[in-house]
Amino acid sequence: MLRIHLALPGIGAGALIILSLLSTAVFAQIPIAEARDLAVGSIVTVNGIVTSGGEFGAIRYVQDGTAGVAVYPGTGSMPGFAPARGSDVTLTGVLIVYNGLLEINPVTAFTVNSTNSTLPIAQLITPVQLDESRESEIVRVSGCLFDDAGGTFTSGTSGFTSNGQAAIIYLWSGHPLVGTAIPSGGVDIVGITSQYAPGLPPLGGYQILLRNAADLIASSTITLIGEVQQTNIVPDGFDLQWPTNFAGDSHVSYGTTPTLGAEASVAGNTVDHSVPLAGLQPATFYYAQCWSVLGTDTARSTIGLYSTASAVPGTITAYFNHSVDNSVAIGPLAISLEAAIDDTVIAYIDRAQISLDYAVYNTTTASIVTALNDAHARGVLVRVIAEGSNSNSALTNLLTAIPRLYRTDGQGSGMHDKFLAIDADLPDAAHLMTGSTNSTNQSFFTDANNLVIVRDQALTRAYRAEFNEMWGSSGATPNAGNSRFGWDKTDNTPHLFNVNGSLIESSFSPSDGTTARIASALHSADERIEFALFAFTSSLLAETLIDEQAQDVTVRGLLDTDQLDAWIMEQLLDGGVEVHTDGHPQALLHHKYAIVDRDVAGGDPLVITGSHNWSYSAENINDENTLIIHNAEIANQFYQEWNARWGLAVGSPEWNVDAASLAVIPNPASDRVLLMFADLGAVSTLTVLDATGRAVIAERITDNPALLDVSSLAKGTYVLIVRGDERTMFTRFVIAR
Repeated sequence: MLRIHLALPGIGAGALIILSLLSTAVFAQIPIAEARDLAVGSIVTVNGIVTSGGEFGAIRYVQDGTAGVAVYPGTGSMPGFAPARGSDVTLTGVLIVYNGLLEINPVTAFTVNSTNSTLPIAQLITPVQLDESRESEIVRVSGCLFDDAGGTFTSGTSGFTSNGQAAIIYLWSGHPLVGTAIPSGGVDIVGITSQYAPGLPPLGGYQILLRNAADLIASSTITLIGEVQQTNIVPDGFDLQWPTNFAGDSHVSYGTTPTLGAEASVAGNTVDHSVPLAGLQPATFYYAQCWSVLGTDTARSTIGLYSTASAVPGTITAYFNHSVDNSVAIGPLAISLEAAIDDTVIAYIDRAQISLDYAVYNTTTASIVTALNDAHARGVLVRVIAEGSNSNSALTNLLTAIPRLYRTDGQGSGMHDKFLAIDADLPDAAHLMTGSTNSTNQSFFTDANNLVIVRDQALTRAYRAEFNEMWGSSGATPNAGNSRFGWDKTDNTPHLFNVNGSLIESSFSPSDGTTARIASALHSADERIEFALFAFTSSLLAETLIDEQAQDVTVRGLLDTDQLDAWIMEQLLDGGVEVHTDGHPQALLHHKYAIVDRDVAGGDPLVITGSHNWSYSAENINDENTLIIHNAEIANQFYQEWNARWGLAVGSPEWNVDAASLAVIPNPASDRVLLMFADLGAVSTLTVLDATGRAVIAERITDNPALLDVSSLAKGTYVLIVRGDERTMFTRFVIAR
């Protein structure tokens, strides 16, 4: 693992030398919990028991009665810090943060007071309790079932579930478990909570470090070994199902608030539990906790949130603003609105009767704001949320009486949602509008986009709940003190909806694990996946597509030229995925959709769409919304749109990414290179990306061949992207001096 520490405020290299010279200085000893609350760069002295030996290399984890902390004897540390597990140590050092993990580094003084001390008792927790409060402490998670049960442990991460919740362990290269069989039944996992979250917000990336094989213990108590599943969703109820490692009885506590209050049970002992909840209200959210008893032991799920179906059967409609290929239709024809897509948005705004919640990243089309003003004028409660870093020029014309809220933290793309929740409290008029379309002239008329409209009260209410979380209240006036954006949001909406017989999965970023949900939907493919994406930087989703291709699933896709990530493109091509850049260089391929098994008999045709690009920012920073629509007709309509885009791209092969027509001479290079490439058209630019994907050179090209000065670049591997009016090419080259 690459170790890159953050700079310490006020502590330079000279200061570290001084600290080493002053290693015998005495600092007041404090509890580890108190030390954890101090600022990065503080010098602390703590005492505790070492809970790990050399299993993880030089790093040690130390825990007292209050908390734990990682200790790494890095540059500037006193030599010889390598205490054995069970050692009682007193040490002094500097607090730093390494990829989210709080460490003492360097160690400027230490004393081993004794050895073979009793280790702290492992705290019994569930996966969702792997958080900052337990970082660097010994924990125990019961009833764990590994994702790859029956396989073989490898170095790196391995996923598991317990109590219906997911988490990971991490095994270092050379760990004694590497190469051994992964338990096929439930086990208790004991280990040290650690964190590895490069680039993430302060929280996230928690994992359990196993020290040896003894940290896997056969389970002896009943526990959940899988997630709670919601099925048979109808207006007056639904079923909840869950598995346990041992047979027990089946109970569900439920209610419209987290205090629950009601209970349903099914007699008999089983490992596969199913409890129906009946007599519920339509389009209503219910909190529920599943539990099973065996003897004196009880296994409980976390409290989940679930929705009944709407009383009025709903509809799902898809629209597109570019051409569609109706020749591949096997049901209703896909609808291309061309230049009238803004009129459709306005028409639905004009239908609003009592409420309209508008959360759109960018609004510059004046007619949309006019429609919002008109809705307000006829008595509709209109509320508006937008991203504060955009011009949102049209919103300046909103009536002053219309309340609005901007996300202003400047993180990522910010409030990147694209949805309207209309009349959520009217069973026969509630509508949700979403897709990839912003309210701008470019988005409506130039870039390729989709618009999905779902008439369904339950789903519309879920989107209103998400709006209220960002808004900070359920009323007309936003509450900035309670408003939550980005990483501060919680997973506070149901995720499954029955819309007139079609299952729709809903999730919001970054709180709901959307990328994992997208990966799960892709993994459901039996025969084919098609995708059209604006921004694609997620290695996880690239690996998912490659895995599916390797399992004889035909995977084909389109990527936007202007947002092309060369590393992802190369990864997909190397993995056998047929992928092309879009064939419309004058416009953006702004879609964020994938289609799974759109014509597979007996399969589960679905479409993934919404505002969520397949990117790091969409998963971890932005406010995003995603729908996974299980509906064969909608899947085929998206395919009609996709096939039109595919024909444009494949029908213009000169626009496809082509590394063979681009040469860098010499390669490896030193100070200057000669670029030779095929004709690019009238306008040519080049970009050089370093290993992190950062652009280190960006300039226009006027000559072919062209001479490029690379003397400012450090040694390493780089990607060269050359773009023109008619073609985009990329290749790798190496700087080796």
